[in-house]
Amino acid sequence: PDCSQAGRTLVPKVAPVQKLDAWLAQATGTRLVLAPGGHHALKALPAVAEATLLVGPEGGLDDKEIALAVHRGFTAIGLGPRVLRTETAGVAALSALQALWGDLG
Repeated sequence: PDCSQAGRTLVPKVAPVQKLDAWLAQATGTRLVLAPGGHHALKALPAVAEATLLVGPEGGLDDKEIALAVHRGFTAIGLGPRVLRTETAGVAALSALQALWGDLG
C-alpha cells in the first residue's frame, strides 16, 4: 500500500476486533470519548501530541459504555449541540483535533 498522497511513510495499522474493556485498557495518549452532552469542549483541553478517540457505533455508546470509558481515564467530549452520524462524527472530531493541535492550524 502507498501512503504518498497523505504525505506519510507508514501505512496505519488496523487492529482486530476486540471487546470494549480490552480496547480501553490498551488506549494510549490523551483519551477522549465522543458523548452527546459531553462536558468538555475540545478547545478547552490542552494541546497534546497523541490522543486516542473513541467513537460509538450507529445509535451511539450507551451510558454504561461511556461511564466505563470515563472510569478508564477517558474524557467525555462533545462536538456542540448536534448529534452526528457515526460515519461523520469521527471524521469531524479528528478534523477538529488536527485544526486545534495538529499541523492544520
